[in-house]
Amino acid sequence: MKKLILLFLLLTNASMLIGQELTVEKAKVSFSPDQVLSYNGVKNFDRQKYINIHSSYRSIPNSFKDYLYKDLKISDGRRFGLGGPSNKASKTNHKIPGAFSYEDLQEEMKRTIKNSDPELPFKSQMIFTSHPGSFFPVGNFKMKKDGVWQEGYEAIANYFVERLKEPALQDGYLELLNEPFVHDRDMHTSIDTIVNMMNTTAKVLHQTYPELKIGGPGHAWPAYELQDFKVWEDRMSKFIERAGKEMDFLSVHLYSTFYDDKVSYRAGANAEAILDLIEAKSFKEFGKVKPLVISEYGAGFKAGSKIQEAYFQNRDWLIIHSVNSKMMQFMQRPDRIQKTIPFITSTATWFKSEHPYPYVLFHKKGNDWETTHLIKFYEFWKGIEGEYIPVNSSHPDVQVIGLRNNNKFYICLDNLEDKETKVDLFSTLKGFKAKKVRIRRLFSNSEQPVLEEIKLKNWKELTLKADETSIIIFELKKELQNNKEIVLTEKYHENLIEKVDEDGISYDFEVNTKGLTHAELSLGISRPINLSTTPVVSVNGYQLMVDENEMGRRQDFKELTFEGAEEPKKKRPKQQNFFGVRKVAIPLGYLKEQNTITVKFEEGEGFVSTIKLSTAHLRTLIE
Repeated sequence: MKKLILLFLLLTNASMLIGQELTVEKAKVSFSPDQVLSYNGVKNFDRQKYINIHSSYRSIPNSFKDYLYKDLKISDGRRFGLGGPSNKASKTNHKIPGAFSYEDLQEEMKRTIKNSDPELPFKSQMIFTSHPGSFFPVGNFKMKKDGVWQEGYEAIANYFVERLKEPALQDGYLELLNEPFVHDRDMHTSIDTIVNMMNTTAKVLHQTYPELKIGGPGHAWPAYELQDFKVWEDRMSKFIERAGKEMDFLSVHLYSTFYDDKVSYRAGANAEAILDLIEAKSFKEFGKVKPLVISEYGAGFKAGSKIQEAYFQNRDWLIIHSVNSKMMQFMQRPDRIQKTIPFITSTATWFKSEHPYPYVLFHKKGNDWETTHLIKFYEFWKGIEGEYIPVNSSHPDVQVIGLRNNNKFYICLDNLEDKETKVDLFSTLKGFKAKKVRIRRLFSNSEQPVLEEIKLKNWKELTLKADETSIIIFELKKELQNNKEIVLTEKYHENLIEKVDEDGISYDFEVNTKGLTHAELSLGISRPINLSTTPVVSVNGYQLMVDENEMGRRQDFKELTFEGAEEPKKKRPKQQNFFGVRKVAIPLGYLKEQNTITVKFEEGEGFVSTIKLSTAHLRTLIE
């Protein structure tokens, strides 16, 4: 296994360094401690949106509950089982539906409610979902009530009405199905049928339980750019158009997938492009962005690969950084993100293998449990809370978040590069001084994840290790008064997925220039990987500077097939495409009330999937 790990690290690093100079790059990071940052009205970092576990309070070993929930202040969670009573009543399993009587279902529900905990902690934060196989093919799902057989959509909707009588389910988030689109073929159904089932069920449930938060589709493997965005059109786009009206949130899963010798990365530009496309489509259909739930995210390990088998400590690091890097992106959408669940589970006692489940927080030790290194993710974020403050990074691979809580400031840094990156850090407030400065670091020493917190003498010059996430903690003698607020707003253009070539394409945006302090374009780009992904962008005739560095790793390998699904009749293309967001700063002098933005490529064709204009305006709080 050690040889395997070394091979994986060497191949990964070698592939990333082709064509790059072996030099340490530098980022300039500035923060404004006397200002508050408002994301369209949301100012506070809500830990319950982010610091979660893919499990529930009842599944955590008793000896660790206080440490996790009281000391580390994690929240729940996600659990399966919505289809369970129907499978028990029909004597089937979660892979096939069956027929049952309403009376048998009632008996199963009595047992379910008896075993349920109505005072379950965090039940309002829980996501409840179901294996999709319990319901498809829909024609096989049948319920006999009052001597009449119901089947299909009607039977499923009425089943859910009964299922939701379990009190704990009525307070949280109901994600009707888990990853249904990757199982359409092995469930002998179609995407259309899946979408119709979720739409009709949500409509009936909203009539019975009007306060219930219902969403979906729990979309996994969102390789939307494949087949010139046909994967997008046939799945998530169709879902939003046909079922989105009935949804209180839209859900998606985002994983980086590790093989023995290569990795398909999502963190960085690719995750941004996926989320922007979902949001833009939502805005186009409903005039507002529906809340997002990332009900699973992190690292996945390819089925059949050695890396997913015998436990080794540094595999925990692959999960931790895959979570941290994406979470730092989610933290910059607090006005749209409703809940995110890193795929870190509890004990997974259901997993039958000689090897432990790769994603567990606990390993069995005799008659007790011990934590894996995954606990370091939660320990790293311990005590981090407060209001957002403006922070800016000059380097697309150094993510930054700033928070303030009374007399403490937290500057969070995440290195998306697989090599060291230097950081020059400075405050925009002259005379900024701290009584104490510490740095909390989470990185890999190539053998295991390392979490440390040490005093920091010179906070103005730092070096981030490869893939490192750090938090610089400033403690002032007294609380610093806020006197300004930066209000960040974002606008999507209604045109989506447009083909672009050397002739270019134009987009019009209105901008309120009064009090404007910052403006930035986010362009969703899809292009063959052998072509330049850097577009030529102009605003009102002025050409903008576009950084050639992509956010995150190069997309020279991508996972193109669905996990566990039968091979489609028409195989997916082998062409590797870049699909990601390129962010471009706009000098304020280029902008006016009415603006025309032009995008083109110097050679060949590509797609602009979305275009978003982000603007920041200054508001004085204290005269």
